[in-house]
Amino acid sequence: MVNTLHQKPFLDYTSQINILKNKKLMINDESYAAYILSKISYYSLINGYKDSFKDHYTHNFFPDTDFQDIYNLYLLDVELRGIFLKYILILEKNVKSSISYHFSQLYGNGIAFYQNSVNYDYGTHISDVQYLFKKMNQKIKGKNPSPQVSHYMKIYNDVPLWVLTTDLTIGEISAMFRYLKGHCKTLVCNDFHNIGRAELGKMLIMLTKFRNICAHGNRLFNTHTGDHIMDCVVHQKLHIKKTGTLYNYGKSDLFAAIICLKYLLDHDDFRSFYMELKKTLKIYQPSESILQTMGFPDNWMSILRIKAY
Repeated sequence: MVNTLHQKPFLDYTSQINILKNKKLMINDESYAAYILSKISYYSLINGYKDSFKDHYTHNFFPDTDFQDIYNLYLLDVELRGIFLKYILILEKNVKSSISYHFSQLYGNGIAFYQNSVNYDYGTHISDVQYLFKKMNQKIKGKNPSPQVSHYMKIYNDVPLWVLTTDLTIGEISAMFRYLKGHCKTLVCNDFHNIGRAELGKMLIMLTKFRNICAHGNRLFNTHTGDHIMDCVVHQKLHIKKTGTLYNYGKSDLFAAIICLKYLLDHDDFRSFYMELKKTLKIYQPSESILQTMGFPDNWMSILRIKAY
């Protein structure tokens, strides 16, 4: 096989450090820098987090930028992923519980009910609902069903929805919500401070993407999803600036995920999330420009006191 990577040859740690020094990055302890690169890799650390510290015209690092600055941003991102994943998982469990309860109460709790298209409002998207049923069947009759699913199939030859939902991903449960009939959707929304159906649907789509980023260890702090949450009271009460009619922050960025959690978590869970987030930011003290990249307005901490619902 022909090697087409001749422009990207292997470089040892000394060579990697020399490249960084040639780009004006301050490295006071080269042994320490080599150790960090050996743990994380040049690609994951430098390529992943350099943009916040580089002059895009000269391609050099800004004056006085230190290797530790990049590493601290990496560490901040690791901590953020842990915090967001923890509370998105809490919300995920809450949503699964709500959907399984109300669907089962309205239509029935077995396979014949939650895999019956009559119990969904799918419009022209019957193929999406059928795909959801296929994913459900893989978890029920696939090669490696979970212990709880195996137990119910062995004893009852059926699986209640509240058992199956423990195996559904947040993306799959979001798809299920999307095609629920109106009354069932409303009952679910009532469990989340009476949020609107469209708002909850958009928030679940966005949080699915953030959850997957966190779970897979991908870069989080500067993520912008291709989706936007709807304008809401939090945007108004924080007086977030607009460009034209569009809010500058809190629509598709990390702060948008915070707004979603503000609306969907109960008060105590959101307060715990907020305190963990605030503590982490205090430890790593990201610059104002990095906070802006994350979508955080200057007064973001006021979100705890805002009554959003």
